[in-house]
Amino acid sequence: MADEKNQQLLGEKLFTIDAMINATPSCLKIVSKDGHLLNMNSRGLALIEAEDMDSVQGANVYDLVEESHRENFINFNKKICNGGSGTLIFEIIGLKGAKRWMETYAAPYKLTNGEIAHIAITNDITDRIENGKKLLEQKAALEETSRLATLGQFVSGIAHEINNPLTIIAGSASNIKRKIKNGELDSDYFLKQAEMIEKTAFRIAKIISGLKTLSRDSNLVEKRLHSLKSIVEDTVSLCAEKYRLNEITVEIDIQDDFFVFCNDIQISQVIMNLLNNSYDAILNLEEKWINIQVIQDSESISLILTDSGKGIPDSVIKNMFNPFYTTKDIGHGTGLGLSICVGILIDHEGTFTFNKNSPHTQFIMKFPLPR
Repeated sequence: MADEKNQQLLGEKLFTIDAMINATPSCLKIVSKDGHLLNMNSRGLALIEAEDMDSVQGANVYDLVEESHRENFINFNKKICNGGSGTLIFEIIGLKGAKRWMETYAAPYKLTNGEIAHIAITNDITDRIENGKKLLEQKAALEETSRLATLGQFVSGIAHEINNPLTIIAGSASNIKRKIKNGELDSDYFLKQAEMIEKTAFRIAKIISGLKTLSRDSNLVEKRLHSLKSIVEDTVSLCAEKYRLNEITVEIDIQDDFFVFCNDIQISQVIMNLLNNSYDAILNLEEKWINIQVIQDSESISLILTDSGKGIPDSVIKNMFNPFYTTKDIGHGTGLGLSICVGILIDHEGTFTFNKNSPHTQFIMKFPLPR
């Protein structure tokens, strides 16, 4: 009677454990060292779109793992069956074609035959992954909006940047023609005019180079070593005439050529934002200048942009790096510029800061030294 009662109690306990396992919201599974499915609860069967355990008993789970994740999963299973433990995120394709992202927590499990298998708790994290992707897409879209808005401010003055040099070239060519027609073959004069044409053509080439750089999609550009001096010069070339016409002096004080590992389009975008902000801030001042310099220490390379403004009020400083915060009139700023500048420098393992201790308005972009 006692043995019969014990058997009944054991049966009830096993039934209770089985019910608990099947009621859990996570997939519980046991996988052999060769990847064959030995057991799985009802939640797991639903995730892989199986009718019941009998229909998938002994099936190879590797076939359910999306192809680009399969090798990682196989290596993970080997690690667990060799006594290790750990977590893995991977994508599966169910028996009916549904795709899901999974996160698994696994440990070794000794079978009755003495073999070590893989026991795991696995959760469906598809929503988490998809939401993360959407956030990244939104971030990229905001960066692109800001870049195009900033570029638009530059492009509005490009007619001046190109028309004035073209006027110089046309004038020099006209002078040369007039001299030749009058029989005045002055070689020194011709040389001077030719040098003027060459210099002006080079200036137009710099403007076009800057436009080509900044019009590319920054999300398609990989980071590599770039000259900071070239990035600065190409960016400044797009607004040099506009600044000259408004009597704003732009000084590029970069004595040596410094190279940083970066996405050149994104760094140009940061410089464009700062130049636009400086232009708006100092346009009506008596003293109007912008200075760009680069310095290096034992740990980093800093690009420093300073203008003749007298700093920024504390009430603005505490908010200016927040998205959509702007002190400009409607239609003259998205409020994304400085917050995106911060994000770009963080993505470059650097920092973007405002120097409160400078007597003039000064921003500092700091990059790690190239490895």
